[in-house]
Amino acid sequence: MDIEVRRLKNGEIQLDFGRVMLNLQPAVIKALQQALDARLNACGEKERAAIKKKLAVFSDLAKKLAAVDDRIMQRMLSQLTAEQLVTLARLGGEAVLRKIERNLSKTNRRQFEEDYARLNRITEHQAVIYMEQIVPVLKKIAQEQKALEAQMAKE
Repeated sequence: MDIEVRRLKNGEIQLDFGRVMLNLQPAVIKALQQALDARLNACGEKERAAIKKKLAVFSDLAKKLAAVDDRIMQRMLSQLTAEQLVTLARLGGEAVLRKIERNLSKTNRRQFEEDYARLNRITEHQAVIYMEQIVPVLKKIAQEQKALEAQMAKE
């Protein structure tokens, strides 16, 4: 929804919400702005703390990928988008970044490196969304890794 704001000749401010127009005094606009700021900042602190906590959990999860078998890692990488791969690499640290690069073909590795450089401004909120999308894939990978370790233990 587009909102247009105009200052009228009489000093009032006109807000245009499509079919709805409001004429408000500057003092009312200032109070409205303060109320919105207070509201956004009040729930913002709780939300920021929740996002930080989720990112810490996702970072620990991403770091565990450094120990995953290369064959399993290759299958996983083919299922993820560029944004998800970059987020995974940034949260997992240097070891996961090298593991991802090592398990991509030369062409895909170059593309990943370009994406990694291009996507240097992923917000924390976006990172949480991408990681929440990756979790089902990671669960499947963990099951495959456990099965592989069990098979290797039998041999």
